[in-house]
Amino acid sequence: MDNEHAAADIAAFLRGEPEVVAEVRASIRGVVRGFQFRGRDAERDLVQEAVSRVVQNLSGGQFRGESSLRTYAQQLAKYVCLEHIRRQRAEVRLDFESVPSEARWSEPEETLLREEEHARNMQAFAALPAESRELLRLLFVDGLSYVEAGRRLGLSETAVKSRVHRLRAECRETLARITGAWKRMPGAER
Repeated sequence: MDNEHAAADIAAFLRGEPEVVAEVRASIRGVVRGFQFRGRDAERDLVQEAVSRVVQNLSGGQFRGESSLRTYAQQLAKYVCLEHIRRQRAEVRLDFESVPSEARWSEPEETLLREEEHARNMQAFAALPAESRELLRLLFVDGLSYVEAGRRLGLSETAVKSRVHRLRAECRETLARITGAWKRMPGAER
């Protein structure tokens, strides 16, 4: 690109000539959209930030004229988007004191209580008939919808909902019996 043409484009942009400003803004918007940020607000803000930086850099004489104004604006927009991504990453901070530890030694009483609860749940699950366990596995382990599970088992969606309702009630009753038995065990003063 020749320097006279670049200088004319820069001057037209800085004067606010609608055609040149629209061209630069459109090239910036294309780059920002390519990053596929969620929400129109983020896109609009990043386009505006990139346009502002173009104005600031052109006014400060930082454009060397090695490319077209449009290419320069696109490169600047790319850097604005990358900075935005880096800022978002930096904003995710964890308070390690508030994050529960998976280490068994971190809270031994809670770990023991969770293990006991899991054992009771598994005992209640094992007490169910095989077809009931299969239905619950399809829904809660495989993540199928009621319709999909019904198709696999040859049942209607309504029948699946009804069975799940009954199974939940049955599991609650079984857990109540199991919990009562666990509480009566020696050394269970919990």
